[in-house]
Amino acid sequence: MPKVQEKTSSAATNPLSRRYDVRTITTLGFASVIGILLVSVIGGYHTTSRHNEAQSLLVSSAGTKTMLAYTMRESIRERIDSLRTMAALTDPFERDAEKMRYFDLAAKYSRARRALVEKLSTRQELDIVEQLDANAKQIGRSNTLALAALFDGNASAAEVDGAVQAAIDGHLSLLGNLDEMVRTIHRTAQNRIQQAGTEFHELVLATTAAGMTALAVAIGIAALVVFNTGQRNRQLSHQASHDVLTGLLNRQAFEAALGLTLEQCVLAKDNHALMFIDLDRFKLVNDSCGHRAGDMLLKELTDKISHSIRQSDVLGRIGGDEFGVLLRFTSAKDASAVAEKIRRTVEDFSFKWENQVFKVGASIGMVPFGSDPIALEELLSAADACCYSAKEEGRNRVHQSDINPEAMRRRSGEMRWVNRISDAIQNDRFVLYGQMIKPIKSTLNDGRLALEVLLRMKDADGLGLIPPGQFLPAAERYGIVPDIDRWVVRRSLRWLTELGPAAQQLRISINICGPAASDPQFHSFVRDLIKETGVPPASLCFEITESSAIRSLDNAAALVDALGDLGCQFALDDFGSGLSSFNQLRYLKVDYLKIDGSFIHNIDRDPINRAMVESINSIGKKLGKRTVAEFVENDRIRKILQEIDVDYAQGFGLHRPEPLSNIQSHILRSREVVPISQPIVA
Repeated sequence: MPKVQEKTSSAATNPLSRRYDVRTITTLGFASVIGILLVSVIGGYHTTSRHNEAQSLLVSSAGTKTMLAYTMRESIRERIDSLRTMAALTDPFERDAEKMRYFDLAAKYSRARRALVEKLSTRQELDIVEQLDANAKQIGRSNTLALAALFDGNASAAEVDGAVQAAIDGHLSLLGNLDEMVRTIHRTAQNRIQQAGTEFHELVLATTAAGMTALAVAIGIAALVVFNTGQRNRQLSHQASHDVLTGLLNRQAFEAALGLTLEQCVLAKDNHALMFIDLDRFKLVNDSCGHRAGDMLLKELTDKISHSIRQSDVLGRIGGDEFGVLLRFTSAKDASAVAEKIRRTVEDFSFKWENQVFKVGASIGMVPFGSDPIALEELLSAADACCYSAKEEGRNRVHQSDINPEAMRRRSGEMRWVNRISDAIQNDRFVLYGQMIKPIKSTLNDGRLALEVLLRMKDADGLGLIPPGQFLPAAERYGIVPDIDRWVVRRSLRWLTELGPAAQQLRISINICGPAASDPQFHSFVRDLIKETGVPPASLCFEITESSAIRSLDNAAALVDALGDLGCQFALDDFGSGLSSFNQLRYLKVDYLKIDGSFIHNIDRDPINRAMVESINSIGKKLGKRTVAEFVENDRIRKILQEIDVDYAQGFGLHRPEPLSNIQSHILRSREVVPISQPIVA
């Protein structure tokens, strides 16, 4: 495209461009009027220039203050994430590093606050800063308590979680203050623009009145200045509430319109609907052809979407490739039809640029509202969660919310975990840890090392390791645990092959979920993998939880029947949590019973738990099973288990989990099977 055309197009789309050459017209007029008009018009001209500069500076200042407020808001959100990360970390050095990052975020917040305070000029803005500072002081104690609990080795998990949650709640209150600050900055800018425009309008009228005795040319010049200034004020006001590229309402103005509709719902329970539209594959256009092509696509697509809704509806650009639609006085059924119409409109749209044709899609989240009270923030969060769900369900579709915003946020969080888990499987971002299993009596020592394989996930942003308790519930709900089991079995057997002959003197326990245990394809996968790697089957022990076995005894039996003939061993994990399995146990050919840790961790203080463990151990022994106690945290518990005659023990009091790579290094470096002083058997 020629440069001349580029300049012309830019001037035509710039909302602040001048349509009239005021300087030329005013200069010609000065030559034809008497002295008094000369003075008044010159004064008006210079006043106009100063006014325009002041208006431009005002818009620029509002943008700077908004940026600083968003920087503070980002720091608060990152501090919340940092608190959660510290709570999840077990390694003290990683937790200390995260603590230093937590303090750095506080410094980032303080720098942005100081810069923002220097630019504030109204009482309303300063009041919000004072309220923000007051809230920050109030949460200071909760921050101190949270950090103290996180780094107090004696603090219980409940105390740590409570202290961390209290600090997070305090930070959330700061986010509300910062949101109010952004809205106040925009209201202040608009009010000042309108006020300055009014004052300038009055000044020009006074100048015109003073020049009424001059020639008609002078009156025409004054009228032109008034018209030009009014137009510029309208453009500035329009810019403060509209997106420059598309001409749609910006996010602040769209949320204001939505808030007004919610206020009207208090008086009249009318039906409305909110839609969030996120374009699919839009980034491909920017990456392939540049942002100028992306801007042109947005402008053309905006026109298409605008023709898909009524004039009474509200369409706004709320992000780079995100749009919001407010359908007023519309039933949920009709809103769903409109959403599908918009989706088809986007799907049918073809964008051509430099001999290339691009197709985009629309992931749409829709939330009907109006009959029940709901806060603006909750409504926005629900629509955002629906939009996420539409993307996670395959993109280019409409996802409608029929449940409360809290459930939508929870569902959205679980769906995001599914994507993260799938990505971790594909990109090997899981890590295997091992925890030793020790014999309680020396007579059970056969010189073999035994350990349970444990799973951790690497955070995609490099913030540390994620424990399985955070991602396994979502994996179980959406049926992808068997994929995780395959990954764990594959990596565990490869690890054994890397040990060479030392694998003969090693036994590892691998957890298997219920669906995988009963899946013939999984059985074939394990048998083929054992044959391929040459790992001794006697070095493998597969664990299935008691709850899975009780739900379907056939699952556990299928696993034993499929792999038992190879020489693999089997364990029933978390035994005792159901206590309905004693009768079925006699028909289940497992080698080990792993007593549920809930009975073990306080057995030294609770006589009921001790009686339960004695009963489980006694019945297990009568059925010819070896027993393993989990969650052995100290030597007192180990001695009690020795008195009860439990065979093996596992827990932090005996060995803290460590990466399998570390255990492998110990084994290969020492040329011995056992990397620690005492032999370990299971």
